Amino acid sequence: MYRKSIRIIFIILSILACTGCAGPKKDVASDKKRAEAFQNLGASYVREGKLREGLGNLHEAVKLDPNNAELHNQIALVYMDLAEYDASLRHFRRALALKPRFPEVQNNLGNLYLLMNRWALAIASYQKAVDDVLYKTPHFAYTNMGLAYYNMANYEKAIEMYQRSLKVEPTYSTTYFNLAYAYETTQKWEEAILAYQKAIQYLPNDPAAYYRLGKLYLKLDRKREASHVFEQFLDIAPKGPYEEEVKEILKTIQK
Repeated sequence: MYRKSIRIIFIILSILACTGCAGPKKDVASDKKRAEAFQNLGASYVREGKLREGLGNLHEAVKLDPNNAELHNQIALVYMDLAEYDASLRHFRRALALKPRFPEVQNNLGNLYLLMNRWALAIASYQKAVDDVLYKTPHFAYTNMGLAYYNMANYEKAIEMYQRSLKVEPTYSTTYFNLAYAYETTQKWEEAILAYQKAIQYLPNDPAAYYRLGKLYLKLDRKREASHVFEQFLDIAPKGPYEEEVKEILKTIQK
């Protein structure tokens, strides 16, 4: 996947304006500090969900520190959240131009391409991320690559990517959930059940895994298991979006 008081930033700017006789090195250092202040403030706004305010401060930061690859990455992520994909793409590319070996950005760029339904480009970006031996979280990129292959209807390749992810991080619940979904699509029912159970094991408060597992049991006419899982679903998500549907299912199968 940034903040400080605006008042403090204005004070910093006024002090800097009064010290114009400082040498070039001091000016550069001052710009870096001012950029960091804007960056922190922008990050704070983004965390609060105030994306436009955050973006404005991040742009002020990048004016002062235009060769900061991480700043361009942060700006790109905000644009991506705003669904302004062309702007996001520009800043991801700028980040990579400044720092070609930046696997986290390659993964983020892959996510952008995924949102744009540009599956092949997404896969290429994820592959660059996992090929970097310094990338600390390749399971993210493998899982995302699996999703890209799934969207291309290449289900076996998707399963392969999910399995690679789990070799790196065998407790990552999201991968198990996606793997289960791929197994369902290919009608590998028992494998899907086991994968959903693993997803629940490593993230027991995720209602989506209970819901999908319950629906799968129902499809297989395994009503006792379905009933048990749906009751667990209601325990952890009593006011969730599928609450009424699950209650109706339980009424039907528990008659």
